[in-house]
Amino acid sequence: MTRLVCVSSGKGGTGKTTVTSNLGAALTQFGTDTIVLDANLTNPNLGFHLGIPLYPNTLHDVLKGNAHITEAMYIHNSGLRVVPAGLSIEDLVDTSPENLSDVLLDTVGEPDFVLVDSAAGLGSESINAIEASDEVLVVTNPNLPAVTDALKTVNIAEEAGTDVLGIVVNRKTGHESELDEDEIESMLGHEVIMEVPEHEKVQEALAVKKPMVHHDPNHHVSERFKGVAAEVAGLDYEPDLREEGFFTKIVNKLR
Repeated sequence: MTRLVCVSSGKGGTGKTTVTSNLGAALTQFGTDTIVLDANLTNPNLGFHLGIPLYPNTLHDVLKGNAHITEAMYIHNSGLRVVPAGLSIEDLVDTSPENLSDVLLDTVGEPDFVLVDSAAGLGSESINAIEASDEVLVVTNPNLPAVTDALKTVNIAEEAGTDVLGIVVNRKTGHESELDEDEIESMLGHEVIMEVPEHEKVQEALAVKKPMVHHDPNHHVSERFKGVAAEVAGLDYEPDLREEGFFTKIVNKLR
């Protein structure tokens, strides 16, 4: 049974696409058949995260009725299947976001997961993505504005009848001003699946156009993404969340 999972945030800058690409990569590593689809039609960047920004057919072509979803689907070297969105302004002309639900139905049957990377904010694009999916994974940062917007996302999902899988608290710095896990759960009414720290390695992975779980598989941040994937898939996996010690950091820098 294919699960349609929307990854949404309620605001930009939370690292939602980073979570989507790493969740898809980790699910593939766990042996599932997974598709990631960039439903951010105005500002897509999932392809950049995976090193495949430009292809002849994209989700825009599918939404316009000019291509079937299988014609806009590309195989990442990890086995993850990717449906990118178009990058040009012309791609937006005659694109119908409301057709997303029908497009997603065309993917149902073969894959285990279809991960929908929604647009940032709470406009029609992101709402269409939430409503077209069966479940939503909410990504937020540990600050009040981000969590407030995440609450709006939760409310939209609940009104649409889309199950909320849980919360990923991304880009955590450990600063005393940040909301803690209990506060976030109290505000959103759902469990925090994982806290993922802000780390230079994540930016390094983006620079080389790889998911973090491929760029540095044994890093504790990669382990956290794998932990999210295991939770979503219901797999028995215990992530190693130990951070690098001082001497390990020195050795890695020398390498």
